[in-house]
Amino acid sequence: MKDTILIVEDEFIVANDLSLIIKKAGYKVCGIAATVDQARNLVDKYNPTWVLLDIFLQDGSKGTDLAPYLTERKIGFIYISANANQRILEIAKLTSPYGYILKPFREKDLIIMLEIATEKHRQNIEFEKQREEMLRMQIKSVCDNGHLPKEQIAMWPSIFQALIPFDYFRVRLQKRQDNHSIEEFSYIREGYDRYKYCLNNQLPESMELNRKDSALYKPTVANGKKAGYANGNEFRQLMFDDLWERVLCSHFDFQSKLSLPLLLTNGYVASLDFYSKNPDGFSGTHLSLLLTNEEAIGQLIMNIKQLSGNGRLENESSTINPKSLVSAGNFDGIVGNSPELLKVLDNISLVSQSEITVLITGESGTGKEKVAQNIHKLSSRRQKPFITVNCAALPHELIESELFGHEKGAYTGASERRIGKFELANGGTIFLDEIGEMPLDAQVKLLRVLQEKEIDHLGGKHSVKVDVRVVAATNRTLEKEVAEGRFRLDLYYRLNVFPVHMPPLRDRKVDIPALSAHFLNVYAKDTGKKISGFSQFALDQLQGYDWPGNIRELGHLIQRSMIMTNGKIIDKIDLPGNVKEDENVAKIVELKTLEEMETSHILGVLQSCRGKVCGAGGAAEILGLPPSTLNSKIKKLGIKRESYFNL
Repeated sequence: MKDTILIVEDEFIVANDLSLIIKKAGYKVCGIAATVDQARNLVDKYNPTWVLLDIFLQDGSKGTDLAPYLTERKIGFIYISANANQRILEIAKLTSPYGYILKPFREKDLIIMLEIATEKHRQNIEFEKQREEMLRMQIKSVCDNGHLPKEQIAMWPSIFQALIPFDYFRVRLQKRQDNHSIEEFSYIREGYDRYKYCLNNQLPESMELNRKDSALYKPTVANGKKAGYANGNEFRQLMFDDLWERVLCSHFDFQSKLSLPLLLTNGYVASLDFYSKNPDGFSGTHLSLLLTNEEAIGQLIMNIKQLSGNGRLENESSTINPKSLVSAGNFDGIVGNSPELLKVLDNISLVSQSEITVLITGESGTGKEKVAQNIHKLSSRRQKPFITVNCAALPHELIESELFGHEKGAYTGASERRIGKFELANGGTIFLDEIGEMPLDAQVKLLRVLQEKEIDHLGGKHSVKVDVRVVAATNRTLEKEVAEGRFRLDLYYRLNVFPVHMPPLRDRKVDIPALSAHFLNVYAKDTGKKISGFSQFALDQLQGYDWPGNIRELGHLIQRSMIMTNGKIIDKIDLPGNVKEDENVAKIVELKTLEEMETSHILGVLQSCRGKVCGAGGAAEILGLPPSTLNSKIKKLGIKRESYFNL
């Protein structure tokens, strides 16, 4: 007998059909619920392995309201709904389901999704156990090393950051029934492994508030408060209950919060509060992690009090740079300090410690390969091979041979035995770049490799076992590719175990000065020039442009600007396309047809690449197009070779 499944569906005929399909496939149905309340009761009674969950239910309740409870109980769920509204899909996605099937659906699609979801759920449970053990070990390491209270406090951010990413972390501690004994220490994140540490009222003082807002700072540790988290709109509603919270969160632009109240020994109570600038910063997984380690966290707090002789903590603020307890915190080729990028770095640190499959998404040129390289570098496989495969560059007729190898005589021209990329990566990591470009027949074979962990040589008679960690990347929206039949649903769920999204450069423009300085150093040797920096006008130009080619386009443009600059600084940037600026860097808006805009944009990218169409750093790569498609567009739009070649 397979897993036990609860069906939450208010239409009897649909629920009955689901039950028949599931039982036929060998699953056990423990019950059918028409409302969230009924579903909760059945979950408590039967503790099912899976829940098939409709979104809009009979009494007006929503399946999404049940999702946090299921996550807390570590029960997997799949949405089955007739609603394809984009807003509903986004809300559903925030609850981290294992799948979403639109009615009507085929029996085969439901069973395949259940099978894939089961494997993904197993990996996630294993990953959560690793996280719980990691947090326990890090707390134990800090407590057992005999550090002074001040040294221990400096290590706190590294205990939690990779596991529970935060922009602000606060600890409040007091003796029960003694409001005058409250102590507060907190951390404001200023960069990766760099924090500003504040004790008691030092944070509000550093915020330079007016007298009215400063007077609102009256810390309390509420007895009887429940552990929980709030994101987005729910978080904004909670802020109205506490005036100081409104001031704090408005000042730093926090958009989500996770809280853990603690009842400690020796008559103390405490609270841990994590804040994030991301509107979906926290989840039931984070809350479960804290609750599972509640006793160890309480001991960590009391350990500081005991080491300080139960006296007040030292009253000083400083910037601390604790060594990360999870990874070296040294990311090759990834530059920046924006909240969007720090979230990516936290994910790299966390997922590198496990063996689960990673799917990196993001536009072309955002640095997805750098993310993959760093995941490998920080993993236990770092001494083994890292093999990169550009799925878009492989000829369709040879892709199977390239990935899995072939025997001599397997096809015309196969004059010798060849080892494929998966065998070359054995023991290490294989990076499947542009996985969305892989043809469907190759997707079937890749799915088998991920499931069985073995490959078949083209023309071979025996399977070969391989031990490879898979990291994939795409600039496409795979959900859309699945919907349009170009990507297999089962392969998508097999790859999308731990998603990492690389933000476009236009969403992290605060990183442009640091990236530009980085490229000055990178290209100094190639250009033979020692350029110290940029004028303010040039920096304003760089930050005023939206960078459709992202970091890759920025790097090419910096390299070109270095070649064309004769002085010690770059005082002006020749931006591509139709971006024109006056002395105040104001963009001139021109009304053009879509064809004119496409022509202008392609020409601008070609010019920034100095006429290079294909290959690494070529216009096709920046634009995210196959070279043949770009050449066809150039011809169709009448773009003359002399307008961009040999510039």
